[in-house]
Amino acid sequence: MRQRYRYDKTLKQVVPLEEWLARNSESTNKAHYVIGDIEPYQAVTGDMEGKWITSRSAHRAFLARNKLVEVGNEKAYMTRNGGMSSDNPNLMSEKRHEERICQSLMKNLEQLKRR
Repeated sequence: MRQRYRYDKTLKQVVPLEEWLARNSESTNKAHYVIGDIEPYQAVTGDMEGKWITSRSAHRAFLARNKLVEVGNEKAYMTRNGGMSSDNPNLMSEKRHEERICQSLMKNLEQLKRR
């Protein structure tokens, strides 16, 4: 039967892995990670307007009933017009896109001419 070994610096010899782990590894207790519930908040719209929502399940149900979507830290331009609004700095006009393609083609042509 195969067995794994590890060098123990304190004993200055090779010992079975289980023995080495018993001596050198920190004891770790495996446990489930439990996330606490949300802080209660007062709804400002929908069927619960002015009422307190006190749990995650109530929050999810509230969003579903009122067809609401929870928005995080997205920029406003990403939520308008599917991210296609004119103030989105990531969008490029067709003219600008064509200019970049032409610049790239000219650069590649110059490199080919130099060969």
